[in-house]
Amino acid sequence: MKLRLTLAATAAAMAFSGAALAQTQPYEQVGPKQDWTVDLGVGVLFSQDSSGDTGGKTNVVPYIAANWRDTVYFSPFEGVGWNAIRTDSFRAGVQIRPRFSPDDIEGLTLERPDFGADAAVYAFQRLPGNIVIGGRVSRDISDVSEGTEYYGSIGHQRATGVGLLNATAYVRGGDRKLADAYYGVDASEAALNGISAYAPDGGLQGAGVNVVLVAPISRQWAIGGLANYERRLGDIADSPLSQNDDAWRVGGFIARRFGG
Repeated sequence: MKLRLTLAATAAAMAFSGAALAQTQPYEQVGPKQDWTVDLGVGVLFSQDSSGDTGGKTNVVPYIAANWRDTVYFSPFEGVGWNAIRTDSFRAGVQIRPRFSPDDIEGLTLERPDFGADAAVYAFQRLPGNIVIGGRVSRDISDVSEGTEYYGSIGHQRATGVGLLNATAYVRGGDRKLADAYYGVDASEAALNGISAYAPDGGLQGAGVNVVLVAPISRQWAIGGLANYERRLGDIADSPLSQNDDAWRVGGFIARRFGG
């Protein structure tokens, strides 16, 4: 069975804002500092057209993440990583990131990419006002696409009367190989499905906004929710696999933290 990007794993990683974002992004410390943490939880996510014209899907998945001294970490979304440079306001490091297979396109018979893995480097800097900017470059190392992706973001995190609120705006792009693997249509697929063959070029592929709210319900437990909107751009938006270029995700979660 293919491992598919149902986006529930994405939701869980994004939703545990204090845990997931703290792994790579140097927001101001929230709560007591611990040498190690393990987060266990479950998330529910509804996604609409998450990877092309894939329709609406609701998924429930478990979540586990781990962190050792904000240096070595693991999560289903970010994979295994190392903050090679870590200061109070700056982080840079390397990752082996999972790249999940996209969902099927409604009404079409296509050979979509399998589950793969990317090697990535990243750097993020905190500015006054608890604003973090930075980016990541990742490249496929599993022969799924042999493509390269670029990602840049600016985010702000603050404590509110309800809980911890994080808002992030981002853009992402990639080279021709990445675009073609996920949004290209070869001649045989075009003939089989009655659509035009399409070979996208590289460039900007999407821009979006994430909003995550995490509310503690005890010392170890937290609940929260998220909302994400992304607009596909450039040659990706022109693909016959993306007639609707707007993707939406909303979800909720509950999690327990263990640490010492």
